[in-house]
Amino acid sequence: MNKTLIVNRNQCEEILSVEKCLPAMKDALIAVSTNQTKMLQRFMIRHENGNSLANMPASLGTQDMTGAKIIIFPGPATAKAKTQQGIIPLFSIETGALKAIIDAELITVVRTAATSGVATDALARKDSSVLAILGCGKQGRAHVQAMLAVRDIKTVYMWDLYLETAKAACELLKVQYPAVEFIPCETAKEAVVNADIICTTTPGKTEIPVLLGSWLKPGAHINAVGTCTAAGRELDADAVAKSTIFTDWNEAVNRDAGDILMAIAKGELDAMPHLTEVGNVLSGAHPGRTDREEITMFESVGISVEDIAAANMIYLYAKENNIGTWLEI
Repeated sequence: MNKTLIVNRNQCEEILSVEKCLPAMKDALIAVSTNQTKMLQRFMIRHENGNSLANMPASLGTQDMTGAKIIIFPGPATAKAKTQQGIIPLFSIETGALKAIIDAELITVVRTAATSGVATDALARKDSSVLAILGCGKQGRAHVQAMLAVRDIKTVYMWDLYLETAKAACELLKVQYPAVEFIPCETAKEAVVNADIICTTTPGKTEIPVLLGSWLKPGAHINAVGTCTAAGRELDADAVAKSTIFTDWNEAVNRDAGDILMAIAKGELDAMPHLTEVGNVLSGAHPGRTDREEITMFESVGISVEDIAAANMIYLYAKENNIGTWLEI
């Protein structure tokens, strides 16, 4: 019987970082746009207490890996108790063997930020030095790490619905990056108006946008991250209309990008704007940014192949370095 490698949450934290994840996300995004993946869009079973079981399956042919992220999206009580969990089982496409079971909690945060980092490196102006983060939880802080990994950021403006959260994030990040200036902001506009790069990492569950197009300066790049369903948005229609839009996967964005779909439903946009998968930029098939004044946007709804690629990276490292537990299942 084949043995399966179990890698728990603490071990994933030992192995995975945003910086280490960047190459894997670049390869995954290129694979999406060159038809080297097979994916299903996220599907969910919703429960009365607000918990949802999400299943995100994908195959990464370049790595002989197939699997799925199976995770609980928590309702209010579960989120407060922090009891939600998730796993990523990895199977060999060739043999069907269960190679590993990887904890999914950290992967979700890290691969999302790393994917934005890859997109930013492809699309943002090379001289970008001012960053705005809207939403200062785990995802917002991880996006700071990703942006600093790909651009020489000097100043970071941080806004959150709760000012104390923004202040706490700034204090935490100052210790990690003493050469960077971190500024908590009372309003989202204050954070955005001078920013070369903007990352929206709020929960994105309401119809009220946190980023308005009128605040954007020419040449800005946006990573729109917080919304992954059609039922919420972070950007207003003006921000969408002003932007050249790049995606992680066009098919998923056409179904789940509330930033765009809600504006269409409300009659604020006439139709779905032109979408280009960022993998086409990374592969050289599309030029990406064509003008210093162009506003670019990476619309990221999160796709399962990113989870498989990150989990596979953890599996290979853990196997090589004798991390984790081998079990017969």
